[in-house]
Amino acid sequence: MDIVNAIKSRKSIRGFLQKSVPQEIIREILDVAIRTPSALNTQPWEFTVLCGEVLKNIKRDNVENLLSGVPVNNQSGYQGIYKQRSVELAKDIFKLMSIEREDREKRLEWTLRGFRFFDAPVAIILSTDKSLREDTWAVHDAGAISQTICLVAMNYGLGTCIEEQGIVFHDVIKKHTGMSEDKDVIIGIALGYPDMTFPANQLVSRRASVDEVTSWLGF
Repeated sequence: MDIVNAIKSRKSIRGFLQKSVPQEIIREILDVAIRTPSALNTQPWEFTVLCGEVLKNIKRDNVENLLSGVPVNNQSGYQGIYKQRSVELAKDIFKLMSIEREDREKRLEWTLRGFRFFDAPVAIILSTDKSLREDTWAVHDAGAISQTICLVAMNYGLGTCIEEQGIVFHDVIKKHTGMSEDKDVIIGIALGYPDMTFPANQLVSRRASVDEVTSWLGF
């Protein structure tokens, strides 16, 4: 697939077919993705790839924690235009999913889907070493390779959703993966074959124009 077309057509997938993804394909995706550039070639990323019973248990414990009121490790505090954009996204998704503002049951179920990695058959957890916690470049590099993974996945007919909900309970992730306490959980990527009959997968999210976010100097 042409890289420009891939970037333009890639979207977050929030509904997946319950079809297994071969380990060899995931390995090929990661093998390409590790060519992502990183600051001073530090390559700060580490992957934990989950499926089967391990992923099922994480999804279960995530939901149990959320419903029981366990505090969420969520550091986002969007305000202004950033908050507005996130609200617009939620409204667009709820419209596609026919979720009314007053329908608490459906809204809760949608939230739980996020904590279940949108019921994807595979999840990729990105982590970095805690020694890099104050290094903003390491977080930048993790974001860069996340994008690369998502684009390469399209070459195999796979869909992805970069998401935080599935990994906010760090103790759940570490309990079921055996991940060292020396590692920081950064982000999760839901991975699988898209169910294009799922309403939310029709969403094309809005983007600010280039002129809104760009300053041109010296031209």
